[in-house]
Parts: sequence; C-alpha cells; structure tokens
Amino acid sequence: MNRRTFLKGLLSTSYFVVSGASVLAPLNALAKAGARKNDDWLTTGSHFGAFKIKRKNGVIDQVKPFDSDKYPSDMINGIKGLVYNPSRVRYPMVRLDFLLKGHKSDTTQRGDFRFVRVTWDRALNLFKDSLDEIQTNYGPSALHAGQTGWRATGQLHSSTSHMQRAVNMHGNYVKKIGDYSTGAGQTILPYILGSTEVYAQGTSWPLILDNSDNIILWANDPYKNLQVGWNAETHDAYEYLEQLKEKVKAGKIKVISIDPVTTKTQNYLGCENIYVNPQTDVPLMLGIAHEIYTNDWHDKDFIKGYSLGFDKFVPYLMGETDGIEKTTVWASGITGVDEKVIKLLAKTLVSGRTQMLMGWCIQRQQHGEQPYWMAAVLATMIGQIGLPGGGISYGHHYSSIGVPSSGAAAPGGFPRNLDEGQKPLFDNDDFKGASKTIPVARWVDAILEPGKTIDANGSKVTYPDIKMMVISGNNPWNHHQDRNRMKQAFHKLECVVTVDMNWTASCRFSDIVLPACTTLERNDIDIYGSYANRGLIAMQKMVEPLFDSLSDFEIFTRFAKILGREKEYTRDMSEFEWLKKLYDDCKSANDGKFKMPEFEQF
Repeated sequence: MNRRTFLKGLLSTSYFVVSGASVLAPLNALAKAGARKNDDWLTTGSHFGAFKIKRKNGVIDQVKPFDSDKYPSDMINGIKGLVYNPSRVRYPMVRLDFLLKGHKSDTTQRGDFRFVRVTWDRALNLFKDSLDEIQTNYGPSALHAGQTGWRATGQLHSSTSHMQRAVNMHGNYVKKIGDYSTGAGQTILPYILGSTEVYAQGTSWPLILDNSDNIILWANDPYKNLQVGWNAETHDAYEYLEQLKEKVKAGKIKVISIDPVTTKTQNYLGCENIYVNPQTDVPLMLGIAHEIYTNDWHDKDFIKGYSLGFDKFVPYLMGETDGIEKTTVWASGITGVDEKVIKLLAKTLVSGRTQMLMGWCIQRQQHGEQPYWMAAVLATMIGQIGLPGGGISYGHHYSSIGVPSSGAAAPGGFPRNLDEGQKPLFDNDDFKGASKTIPVARWVDAILEPGKTIDANGSKVTYPDIKMMVISGNNPWNHHQDRNRMKQAFHKLECVVTVDMNWTASCRFSDIVLPACTTLERNDIDIYGSYANRGLIAMQKMVEPLFDSLSDFEIFTRFAKILGREKEYTRDMSEFEWLKKLYDDCKSANDGKFKMPEFEQF
C-alpha cells in the first residue's frame, strides 16, 4: 500500500493515532478547522509578506501575493526554494564522536560534519542527559540557553518561547540581554531620549508627508529594507514612499541620503546623495553642529526647555576640552565630504521642518552608541523634536514603522516562562558568583574568559563558566564577529544543541541537531502588520513537514514528555486548542472595537 492510499484510509475513519500517544483523538473538529482540498489556494504570512499557494500532488506548485498586498516583494518567489532546499536538516543528527563518548568527546572535531542519524527519542534523550550532566556537575551557570535570534512568523510556534520554556522546566540557565540588530542603540537611547526608540512606532508617514520640508535618510535604505517585517509584512509603507517620490519630483520635499553606498532608496526617489567615508558619521554630525552653533542657528529656547547637558557639549564642540575645534574643515578632512556641502547641509537642516530618519547599520560598530547620540544632539539643536514632520526617528526602515496603527489588540503567544507554581526539575539558583544575564555579544568572551568582570551599561558583569549551549532558530556564526575566536569557543564547550531547519554553520558546529519544520509546514496565526496591527493572518499548513522535521511545539512537547511534564508544558492543550485560545483571547480584547469572526470561520 502506498502512502497516499494509506492516508486516505486513515482519513476515512473518525479517529487518528497521535504518534507516541496511547490514546485515540477525534479528528472531526481538526478536519473541519484545518482540512483543505488539494487544489485550494492556501494563505500564510511571512517576514517578506503574506501570500497564497496552490499545491499539485501534495507539492507547492504556484505562489502569488496576498490579495491586499499592493507592493509584494520578489522574495516570495523563493518559497519553493525555502521548503525544498537541499540544505534542510532532514533528521535528528548527532556528531559521531559525541554519540560514542558524550561529554568526553574530542571537541576539536566539531565542524567536520561527521554526523549520525538517530531517532527522535534517542536525540531528545541525549539532550536531556546532557542537561542532567551539566546541572549535576556544574549548576545553572554552565548552561547558556539564551542564544536565540529573530523569529519565525507565527504567534504559537515561537522557536525562542518553546525552547526556553522546555529548558526552564529542566533547570535554570544563563540568559542574554539585547540583540545584534540594535545593540548599541537600544542601550544608549533610553539615557538620551527616554526609550529604546529603535523599535518605537515613530512619527506617522502621513504627518511626515504633510509637514516635512526636509527628510534626511542617514545610513537608511527603507525601499530595500521595508520588504521585511517582524510579523507578516503588509508593505503598506511603500504607498507612502510612492507619495514621497512624487513630492520629491515636484520639489515639495527635499530628501537627502547620507551613505557610503548608493542605495535602492536613492535610485527610487531620485534624491540627493551625499557620500561619507564609512564610520565617520559622528565627525560629519559634529561639523554640521559647529556650523549651526557658530551661525547662531540653534534653537536656544528648545535646548533650554527640553534638554540637559548642552553646556557640557559646546566646550567639546569648540575644542576647549581637547584642543580640536570641530569645524567643517576638520570634518571634511575625515569624512570625505566637501566643506561647502557640510555648510549647505547644516543650513538645510534648519531651513524649514526637518525629519531625520536614522538607519541601524551605523550603530553596529565599535562605539556604535556615538552616532545615535550625536544625531539626537543635532535634532535637539534644530529644536523640532515632537513637532509633526520634525525631529528624529530610529526605525522607519523596519516593519512598516510609520504606517498608522489600527489600535487593535494583538494576539499573545506561547508562554516562554514557567507558569505560576511550576519549578524546574533542577531547582538550583546558585550561579557561583557569576552573572545570570550577559550582553548578547559577550558569550564567546564568557566561554574563553570565565570569571572575568566587565563594565556593562552602568553595572558589573562577571562571566559565567559556560560548558553547554542550546541554540534555537538562530545562527550565531552569522551574527557574531571573529570566526576564529568563535571556533575556539565552540571547541571548548562540552555540548552544543541546535534546533533549526537548515544546516547552518552553527548546526555544523553542534553535537545534537534537531530538525525544525518551516513555517509552511504547520498551522499558526500571525499579526498582519507588526506596528500597524492591520489584522490577523491564518497561517495554513501548506504541506506536511518534510523528512523527519517537526514544529517547535511538537519538538519540545516530546522533550517535556521525557521530563514527565508534557501536560504542564502544553497546559494540556493541542496545537489547534492553543491557536483557538490565542485567537479567542484576541477577539475578546477587541470586542466593542473590531468585529472578528469565530475561530472556525477565521
């Protein structure tokens, strides 16, 4: 009997057998809620937009944009390549020497790609045994389970939430703070502007288009980057970029892009481009500030009424503290920007309403807090922070920030932490004098220099002696700097476990690799528009999980079962019961404001 005939026979009955379970579960409700004909168009959401697919013989055949997406990204053409990719992690795999010797293995062999296929039960038991060994021999300070990255779209199947909830049920561990995307920005800006700003909604595009005379794109390429969002992206921001293009063409708004490279936004808008030498943005800003200050163009009333510290900044600007006056001539010699251009740029900033839109790239460097800080100083000198179409933003290139919000409540997600009253199996909170939380980019340092104390954001951090890492939905080999030093760190660890869908470099340097399915191989719901909250997307399963891959929910439900805590982990709810709960909670929160259909209809 072939697989298709077998499944037909299975679906003709009222029950199906849950893998690894000892009970029969009724299929009727699941079939009504989730079953679709083979030739139906199915809908889902992704970082690069919502889209529809049609299957043929159980395989993705056609892909087209979601009906309401007027500016779809070409990236949806890569959907087939995402699912049917030769780099997929097909089965649970264990590094050969680790399989033979466990924590006594030759760790210098990590990265040589000598893996052995094992069953899910074997892999998950090896995972648990390693956690047992670490907690027993060293305690929680030796386990780093904070190495999480971005996210797969979907509120339920969160790689971070599932991994950390499951590991939490076993024992405590070292966590991280911050992220690689905006690490310097989100650390400095609360001291400068009161919040992290990088993930803030920002001034709405309609207000910018109606009120701005000048827009400064500083290291910012929104036309390229707005293709992608944190949740299912709507691409609504492109409608405003289109309007901006018309206003630039008509001479109603002046847009200046400051960047070392020619960007897609520059080409699209046909705007003015100013080349600046890489990593010299602060000298350029100081030269502009000097020109504004010496010409008495700065807004003294705003500075006095709404800021602190300008009296300490001016002596530095004028060279009284270090003997270097930050003139336009000085700035030109460092930045590669002609002095006349710097003077004209300074005059432009104070001529009319000016909105500065900063990108994230310039804070991803040593002393990356400085350009963000200095940009806020410039915006303060201009005196337009808080005015419509004026001031400064640090996120208009991301997730359609600036698209007006619906005001709707969004659905929650799967819980990351333990429920009230729950305790880990290894209830040990002794971190041996080390910090429980370390900055995101300091894990390599911690592995190689345990016990070292550093200054971090106004406090002291003592590196823990990390022996094991758990990585989920993240590839630190892509995120982090200095690959050679990272290789040393990985060779020092006793065990590395990675959960992912593709053979990333992190997977290749792991001991246990668990295959997660893609977002197209499970059901979920997601917010349509990360900041605009335009609606909810039903993420319908496109195809069954390929090979031996599983959803994050299923992977860690099985792991929790090995711990004897399956019902605690899932709260005794299935995938569809969780989806219904998340949806119904959101529906209740929006009662009286937005009409939402019943879950089954949705």
